[in-house]
Amino acid sequence: MSKEIIRIIQNDEGGENPKTKLPEKPLWELVFEDNTIRVLGKPKMEEYLSKAYENTVHHFTKRTSLLKDGRKIVQWSIVFSDYSDVLLSSSELCKKLMLGHQRKDEEKYLSLEESLAKKYAPQNEVLFHPAKTTPYPHLTKDREELDRLRLKAIEEAKNEEENKDIVQGEY
Repeated sequence: MSKEIIRIIQNDEGGENPKTKLPEKPLWELVFEDNTIRVLGKPKMEEYLSKAYENTVHHFTKRTSLLKDGRKIVQWSIVFSDYSDVLLSSSELCKKLMLGHQRKDEEKYLSLEESLAKKYAPQNEVLFHPAKTTPYPHLTKDREELDRLRLKAIEEAKNEEENKDIVQGEY
């Protein structure tokens, strides 16, 4: 449904849901910009609208208003699970259905990418990561100071006559 929806038709008599092959009443026909038609049942319509609004749809209905001059206005009333509602024109509903479908695809592709990342990730991450150059980077300064003091102590010990056997390793 990445193509733009130009018209929505509610079939009140219903028919066979093409996905589940079960009879459903009503069904909705979505007409796309290239004049292809896709038939959706109530669960799919509610799913796409829920994704578009990021709120769970409780129910939705088509309302037709007859004006005094004889014109008809089609409006779609969407009621959410928190009982807030919104009233849309047919063109706005088509845009929301398209947005909901896009969000559903994004979620599907994101979960697919995550599963592929897990599949191709190394079994033991410790074996496949380069070794750290300094295991304790916060101790580098202390290590340098200790090395400097150790060299100073060795130099002082070499200068003293009584410590020559220790410095040379003769005990």
